[in-house]
Amino acid sequence: MLLIKIKYAIRFLLRAKSYTVINLIGLSLSLACCIILLRYIHRELTVDNHANDLSSIIVPLRDIDGNVYPGENPGNKDYSVDEKYIEDRCKLVEEENSTIVSDDVSYKTNLMAADTTFFHFFNYRVLEGNLSLDSPHDVILTEGYAMRLFGKESPVGKNIYFDGKMLTVSGVIEQPVCKTTFNFDALVSKKLRPNWGKLNIELIRVNSGFDIRKQNEKSNVYHLQKQNNLSGNVQTRYKYISWKDFYFETSICDKYEKLFRFGNRNYVFVLSGVVFLLFLVGVLNFVNLYSVVMQKRRKIYGVKKVFGLSGRGLFTEMWMENFLLFACAVFLSWCIMETSSGLWQGLFSEKIPVTGFDWYLSFGLLLLVPLFTAIFFYIRYGYKNPVTSMRLVISENGKIFSRYVFLFLQYSITLFLMILSLYFQRHFDYLINSSHGYDTEEIMVAQLYNHNRIIDYRSTTAKQLKERFERINNVGKKLDECPMIERWMNSSTAVWDGSPTPIVNDKDETFELQSKFVSIEFFDFWGLEIVDGGLPDRIDYAGEDVIVLNRSAMKLLGYTDLNEAFVRSTSPLSISFVDNRLIEYGVDMTPVSAVVDDYYMGHLTEGIKPMIFIVGAKDTDGDVMIKVKKDREKEVIDYLRKTEKEIYNSDDFTYKWADDIVAEMYQKDKETAHIYTVFSYIAIVISCLGLLGISLFDIRRRYREIAIRKVNGAKPKDLYIILGKSYMLNLVLAFVVAAPVSWIVIYYYTASFVEKAPVTFGLFVIPLLIVLILSMLTLYYQINKAAHINPAEVMKNE
Repeated sequence: MLLIKIKYAIRFLLRAKSYTVINLIGLSLSLACCIILLRYIHRELTVDNHANDLSSIIVPLRDIDGNVYPGENPGNKDYSVDEKYIEDRCKLVEEENSTIVSDDVSYKTNLMAADTTFFHFFNYRVLEGNLSLDSPHDVILTEGYAMRLFGKESPVGKNIYFDGKMLTVSGVIEQPVCKTTFNFDALVSKKLRPNWGKLNIELIRVNSGFDIRKQNEKSNVYHLQKQNNLSGNVQTRYKYISWKDFYFETSICDKYEKLFRFGNRNYVFVLSGVVFLLFLVGVLNFVNLYSVVMQKRRKIYGVKKVFGLSGRGLFTEMWMENFLLFACAVFLSWCIMETSSGLWQGLFSEKIPVTGFDWYLSFGLLLLVPLFTAIFFYIRYGYKNPVTSMRLVISENGKIFSRYVFLFLQYSITLFLMILSLYFQRHFDYLINSSHGYDTEEIMVAQLYNHNRIIDYRSTTAKQLKERFERINNVGKKLDECPMIERWMNSSTAVWDGSPTPIVNDKDETFELQSKFVSIEFFDFWGLEIVDGGLPDRIDYAGEDVIVLNRSAMKLLGYTDLNEAFVRSTSPLSISFVDNRLIEYGVDMTPVSAVVDDYYMGHLTEGIKPMIFIVGAKDTDGDVMIKVKKDREKEVIDYLRKTEKEIYNSDDFTYKWADDIVAEMYQKDKETAHIYTVFSYIAIVISCLGLLGISLFDIRRRYREIAIRKVNGAKPKDLYIILGKSYMLNLVLAFVVAAPVSWIVIYYYTASFVEKAPVTFGLFVIPLLIVLILSMLTLYYQINKAAHINPAEVMKNE
């Protein structure tokens, strides 16, 4: 019996092959887009799914005067997590851009120090060796990094060096299939160093009795805390978050660029909206076209009912036809995704692996959607009595209102997506092409010092320190000798890397300013203008530091005259030892030496921040800022790569251009613009396919009317207007709805933006014209064919 129904369903679909093909293409495109986006969204929402009981893992965030970092459970019993709730804990230390030496060759690495309890929290598949970090000299490598160091040879038992200490590879782990917050290359034991010189990140597993909301009510409140051996108190508070929320924590995402990955909830929300709209366009298109076909089948259903077809049998027929169409559409969707995988990988800047979720998603679409559409059609057509069903087929001449409602909804969604895509693209162009107030042209940010940034003085020998500084000096000599380099310096970039700091003015009022530690050369190098005051010729140690404010900070602090501008911090801005004397700079009222012009240190939409610059001695480490002579970029890169090889015996020379660093700030804006653009044009294609199917049905049904009009003298241009005006009116009505809705969405989406692209009249007109032209081209063939029919042939056939 089932085989007979399948046979009938296939026969019917093939009989209406024009509509079947059109429906199948539109449905396949819609499902392909939805599956692609849902796979990405699922990957973002299941980060660290390899964890053991992810919901029970929490991490404390320590907020000191507005600076938020992941920390460890404080010792104060008034606001720390009670030990009775703690079942397990693990402390981590991140070491971005560290150096590993293997066979006398230096390699850059993202290294994390942990202990074996780390594997109580996260499951990693062991490819070789074991997961032990019990010995101070154990190191565990990821599969990709082990391949980089040792090729196809087994790395277990082999020795590598970190900070001059020999480590033995105890195991190799596989990268989890799910997306992970961690982005390390190597895990070493925390026992390797007695003091890592960095804040521990503590993961805590709590039991079911722990209430994170109640915990934060007492811990997430500022309180004064005395600094060890330092003057002044700081405002400190702790907030505990679940590890599943760590990936989306915006307060820390800009502080760990290498070792941790972070996501954006708003971005996921935007993509979810796109999924819903594209799925709605596809389903509306399917229902609309299938309804057209159902018009032809009413008589057949009426006859079948007369001969005893039950309601259950009728529903089974409808479901089988829907199921076969959706099965073909899901298959074609995966074909589309596989053949265009490069496009989607570039769109999301990552490859999405095949997982079990893909099967659940495909089977879910295949089982649930045809069921709902079959129920819709059964409710609409299944309850009609046989006589009514047959009479409706004979008497119906006009257009069915519901078809135009569905087409109207498709047009509205398509125009809405197009307007948003055009705005997001315009907004991205505005951001990327606007001046940030500092120079970026021909400026390279290079990592030339291939050694660990933090020195463990307790275990580092005098010989090792001497070799370190000799290499730093040799790098400087090489840079000075290069004729293709205009100038260079060791300092921070002008791009966002500051931190909020409470600054007090002479009226004892406290304000939050973004602080940056820079050298004297910083301002001139980045083209930042000193508008008042000046800087000393040189600074040799921290006790000689000076303060520079930008215009916004001067205004915020209430100063109009530089001579009256004095500030202090609630805690030392810098600490140094001079002649065995501790110098805490910034805790006393300090004069402002200069005022620099405002510039955008971060994302343009965040506006200009009030800034305080602590100008000190030259940095002898860190990244190197290099101003390259025009058209000499390739030569400089080759020269620096050779320098890295000569001094550090490393092929890991890494660099970025300042323009690219700025562009990276707008990566999500770029992705959003491209996603809306791609999927809005796919929505146009789906809508045009729906328009083609509906016009194919409606215009053919009006052939007799067209013949009579031609006999009465109607010309082709008259027929174009008569046949096309209803569709064009539908489009105009859709625009009337889509334009204000999209404007409202844009308004609220950008409400918090300080700088944004303007909303112009063309933003709405251009999508309308594009959809109008494509719709007219879609209708042209059908209307042109109808306008040139032979009236006599039509009347004879009728």
